[in-house]
Amino acid sequence: MTVTGALTIEDQLLVSGAHPVLSAERERGMSRLLALGPDWSRLVADAERHGLAALLHGHLCAPGVAGVPAAIRESLARSAWTCVAWNLRLRHELGRLLTAFDRGRVAVMPLKGPVLADQLYPDPMLRSTGDLDLLVRSADRRAAEKILQGLGCRRLPAREQGTDYHTVFVSDDGDAAGEVLVELHHELGERHVSGPDVRAIWDRASPSAWAGLPIWSMALPDLLVYLCFHAAKDGLASLRALLDITLLIERHRGEIPWAEVTARARAAHVASPVYLSLGQSRALLGAPVPEAVLGALRPCRLGWGLSLRLFRWRGGVLHVPQERLVGPFMAILMILWEDSPRRRLRQVQRNLLPSPRLRERWTDVGPAAPWVRWYPVWLWCAVRQAARQLRTRPRDAGCC
Repeated sequence: MTVTGALTIEDQLLVSGAHPVLSAERERGMSRLLALGPDWSRLVADAERHGLAALLHGHLCAPGVAGVPAAIRESLARSAWTCVAWNLRLRHELGRLLTAFDRGRVAVMPLKGPVLADQLYPDPMLRSTGDLDLLVRSADRRAAEKILQGLGCRRLPAREQGTDYHTVFVSDDGDAAGEVLVELHHELGERHVSGPDVRAIWDRASPSAWAGLPIWSMALPDLLVYLCFHAAKDGLASLRALLDITLLIERHRGEIPWAEVTARARAAHVASPVYLSLGQSRALLGAPVPEAVLGALRPCRLGWGLSLRLFRWRGGVLHVPQERLVGPFMAILMILWEDSPRRRLRQVQRNLLPSPRLRERWTDVGPAAPWVRWYPVWLWCAVRQAARQLRTRPRDAGCC
């Protein structure tokens, strides 16, 4: 898989700096790009959007790096300090939660966040993280919710929950840094889409520790499949997500059982999302993904070419506008990325005949309204949003 279209100077700087440790070749490349005079405001905005501002600060503001305006250095420094301060807040909160889960004898598997940062980044404080995601077994779901509520965590109202595979809590222990969103997962994806088998993941997981506290960790093939699946589930619009994948592959180069990764992706009907995530990680960030693996995962079904054209039209990874990460076109893309015909049909049904909870999120019609009232409103909302997305043109459309 290759990147379509020519990357701008800002794109090249961003992807070159998307690594915690730069090779000599990357450093020379960035020096050449800096001499060309990039659009600094665009570069900083893109770095913020992709969660890479703290990393970029370390590369562009290091001693000996010339050509970076003082105002840009200050802007990146503020972003880096904000990232570090928030990560300290998250680490403190995660330790508090894990302690409570340990006391309650509930097995917990942290997803991404501080635990993944510690595993992959030389300086884990530079990996931007928004919230805390914790996976528990389905049988422990109620006990886990009671533990969070016992710590003073507030469960968000049903209208604000959004999905059916996790429950969102707000945790605030009085820390001046602010509230933390805690997503308590019992599954890894919504029921109407294909996703990794959580029970099998738990069966293959192993006990480990973080900051001296007991946790459970996924087996390596499961972790790689999950990171790829999650990157695609979020729209494949984040370089930080691709960097996580790249660093995991680099760290375990020569150890990854690629045949198992391929088999588990196919068994879970997520070969297409895994192929896209691995392919884009290799194309943009140089992830050492064997060509044979991409060949084994590459879809060859009807509609795949359309999905790639739609992906490029919406802006690829680098330039997708936020408005195109939701709504009709994103729904179509997710349907085309679905491997299971049955789940594909369920996605179509979900969008044409939405549940009361879904239509309540997107319209102002109450869940008890008759269909003759809410369905025209639902269709009108979809048409209006599609028209708005057609008018929203991604910058330098065509680049992935």
